[in-house]
Amino acid sequence: MSRSTVRGGNRLRRKLRRLPAVITAAVTDVISKAAAEVHAEASRNMPVPGSHPYATGELQRKFRLFVSKDGLRARVGSWGKRRSRHIHLVEFGTAPHDIPMPDGGVIHHPGAPAQPFLLPAWQKARARFRVELRQAVGRALARESGGDAS
Repeated sequence: MSRSTVRGGNRLRRKLRRLPAVITAAVTDVISKAAAEVHAEASRNMPVPGSHPYATGELQRKFRLFVSKDGLRARVGSWGKRRSRHIHLVEFGTAPHDIPMPDGGVIHHPGAPAQPFLLPAWQKARARFRVELRQAVGRALARESGGDAS
């Protein structure tokens, strides 16, 4: 049996080893851009102080954007010990309900309409960023497959 060789095999192996880093770099840019845009859009659309009797500005102060160190995960909202505990009540609204008081009394809450701001911001950006993500990966693959050997 004769031995065969492949021209450019070493170059191909080098490119294949670099591929995950190249794709990761392209993806992290799209993820951070998407998260920043969703955060900005949601911030613009959330209730502001004075727009509702209970709108104090707490939600705006505690509304955050986080992008992981590796850049592959992003989070927009309010979480942790210092979170805004009513973000879901603003986003989705509340039904009328009774609130029992420590002294035995009851306060009737009339409910509150939904004031969605975060979900619409995500829905507005989602389709476009999926396309941008695919394009970024495609460009990274094309650059690595057609680029020089360096």
